[in-house]
Amino acid sequence: MINIIIPTFRRLNNQKTLNSIPEKFREHATLVVQPQEADATRKAHSNIWVTEGDNIGIAKTREQISYEWGVKRKSRFWVIDDDCTFHKNHPIATFEKDGKVRKKPITEITFGEMLSDIEQAIDAGFVHGGIGTTINNPVGKYPHIDNSRIISNVWYDGDMLCDEIPKIDWLLDGAEDYYVNLQLLTKGYANRIIYKYVVDPGLSQAEGGCSIYRDIEFHNEACRKLNKKFPEFVSLKEKQTKSGSWKGITKLGINGKWNKAYKFSQINTLEEFLV
Repeated sequence: MINIIIPTFRRLNNQKTLNSIPEKFREHATLVVQPQEADATRKAHSNIWVTEGDNIGIAKTREQISYEWGVKRKSRFWVIDDDCTFHKNHPIATFEKDGKVRKKPITEITFGEMLSDIEQAIDAGFVHGGIGTTINNPVGKYPHIDNSRIISNVWYDGDMLCDEIPKIDWLLDGAEDYYVNLQLLTKGYANRIIYKYVVDPGLSQAEGGCSIYRDIEFHNEACRKLNKKFPEFVSLKEKQTKSGSWKGITKLGINGKWNKAYKFSQINTLEEFLV
């Protein structure tokens, strides 16, 4: 079974993702914590892994996870934010006409099916990918879409990526998922986002986690850095935050040309691509 990895920080008593996993699968999940929270976490969950260093940020945490489960263990692993809930999308009566689906809470059976679908996607050659999120409209994406945005959760095939992982620049905190996704897409690694299921990432800037150090300017600067790293595939936009502690505040967002980034990998030069 694919390894389920949940990095968590300052949310020991509010483990939404872990508690949303059906009990049959919960002990297979690993909580990744910093040394400062290790002892307390061991009292709450039997399966933990401790990072090297405290207050290292989520990007550095993701890097350490990927070295452990990808390079060292050469395993398949699925990294999920610690404040998510799981759902399955069900086509409604008008699906053939309008592509609409309705989400329902995950069950033990459908959670197991979700894990099997991830494994099948990896078997089909998609060495990175994710489950869709409730942030995105699922119309036109069910049951899956290829070469698209990854957010809140991401899987990797460590066996196939063990040589590539050390070459990745992980350290763009605040846009780490987008940044790694674009690096892999432009190197020719297609992704798959499965929309038979979705994760609900909850409120932006909920207490704990990255909100400890991420303010609006930290977020905006991460967007600017991503645009600077991949100007051909990332443009900036302004949008008003609709929920959480930043509700009503205008912040930067990005428009990512994910499929275009993958297509770029299939030709020899950027000049040829832009013609």
